[in-house]
Amino acid sequence: MRFQSRLAAFASFFLLASMITIVSPSAAQASHTAAHAAQTESNLFILDVSGSTDSVALWRNLRVSVTSKLGQPFGNPRIGSIPYRSPVDVSITSVSRNSQNSPIFPIVTNADAKKMWGAVDQVFPSSTEARLKRINEELFGASGVWASQAKIFARSRIVVPTAAACRPSTLNSINKGQFLKSTDASNKAVLASAVCERVISIAKSLKQADDYFATPVCDPRAVCSDIAGAIYRASSLAADLGGANNGNKLCIAIASDMLNESPGVSTTSILNSKHVAKTATSLEQAKATGAKAANSVGIRFPSDVSIRVVIVGIGTGQNPLPLDRNSYLLAYWEGFLTQSGVRQTDQAQSLNQACS
Repeated sequence: MRFQSRLAAFASFFLLASMITIVSPSAAQASHTAAHAAQTESNLFILDVSGSTDSVALWRNLRVSVTSKLGQPFGNPRIGSIPYRSPVDVSITSVSRNSQNSPIFPIVTNADAKKMWGAVDQVFPSSTEARLKRINEELFGASGVWASQAKIFARSRIVVPTAAACRPSTLNSINKGQFLKSTDASNKAVLASAVCERVISIAKSLKQADDYFATPVCDPRAVCSDIAGAIYRASSLAADLGGANNGNKLCIAIASDMLNESPGVSTTSILNSKHVAKTATSLEQAKATGAKAANSVGIRFPSDVSIRVVIVGIGTGQNPLPLDRNSYLLAYWEGFLTQSGVRQTDQAQSLNQACS
């Protein structure tokens, strides 16, 4: 799983950076370029496909938020006056009958940032601050090489490009840059290959997600709203970010009515969030029950990862709670998530605002 390999990849980059620093100050700048991605800004989007909400419309809105992060997902190093920007890590999964078995679509990961900046290091091994500014702008600026190729991600139906089609177009964009066009043909080929490999990989993953969410995947007669299972799986993914004391962050956006129903959960179970929200006598009781529910399934997020959860659509759907009970439902999930180790729980009006 691409999600699981990020820390080892970036740890190796930091080791390489330390070794090069001893050898050469100028080379240290280049290694810093490749090693910048130690901090991770990860986003996990969880979309409810249980049939309780319009999952097709939800995906359409979620896709706007996802593609907005693909304009420049690789971040950039902190060198001199160049401000640091962490790379973006975006994955998508779903709430389903058994959410722990739902497919995960890693759209873009830190491995992509490593490979992209690794190509920059290979082509420009001793970059000054001034040179890095020009490279960054011509490769990743609003009118740069990456932006020209990333336009395909915003299309409603993605056609995954071939390498043969992508490389000439990318080389043409490279030759439009005042600085990049002066490098030799072999170096241009390295950059074009790195860009096209990322474009093709992201396009494939995004198309897979498009195909999966295009039609509801849950039998209307089945119980398919395993929200607790989706959160449990998210905690496992979050564990991959921890352990390195590097300030990693994870935003989890859940697009769901948040009415947890799955096989084996009785109508009066503490895991039945709808029952709790309808019967709780106070917000404090609903919150305490949510905390007990989290303990009952053993969900625990790592303490060394800053985690926030954004909920979109709570209390909506085909059979929503009475409006005066939505606050109880929210209190339940606040208790559940806080007990699980989530530091911040928010709501958003739409998915394109989630994890912004």
